[in-house]
Amino acid sequence: MTSPGVAILFGGLIAWSIYRRARRNIGRQPLRPRRAVISIIVLTLVSAVLAGTSLQNSRLLLGIGGGELLGVLLGFIGLRLTRFESTDDGHFYTPNAHIGVVLSILFIGRLGYRFWAVRDAVAAPDGPPPFQSPLTCFIFGLTAGYYIVYQAGLFRHSRDKNIPVQKSFESGGSSLESPRDRP
Repeated sequence: MTSPGVAILFGGLIAWSIYRRARRNIGRQPLRPRRAVISIIVLTLVSAVLAGTSLQNSRLLLGIGGGELLGVLLGFIGLRLTRFESTDDGHFYTPNAHIGVVLSILFIGRLGYRFWAVRDAVAAPDGPPPFQSPLTCFIFGLTAGYYIVYQAGLFRHSRDKNIPVQKSFESGGSSLESPRDRP
């Protein structure tokens, strides 16, 4: 395959992953405990491997640790801003779109920038290693910390049996009323 073909394929893959990530951060989603557990395990393992490979460079380790600490705080904020509901169709949640979309854009944008910035430098024998940026490690830690806490909260909430069941809006049979319906 030619070089422009690889670039187009890689660009299409990135665009598709951005679309999938944004779609998961916007609108009502079904609670899927298995997906939450898999996400927690994968993100924890990748974080541990990245932290383990960064032990010799304190700046990288500080980037990962600081990002994860801030990401954990954002995860708790995201859970507080998430709306949970249970209907006859199952358990659902509506995430705060702003936090998830901003984190996804930051992470994907930073990775894209790093790949672009080091594309020629990697081939050079004295070029910088591709994943040795404290800012990249910080943004990864921020994203991983957020999603680990957020997915743990979703998993915990999926096990909660005391979620009140919302009735769907039906004419005359709903306790939901529009502000226009009030006297």
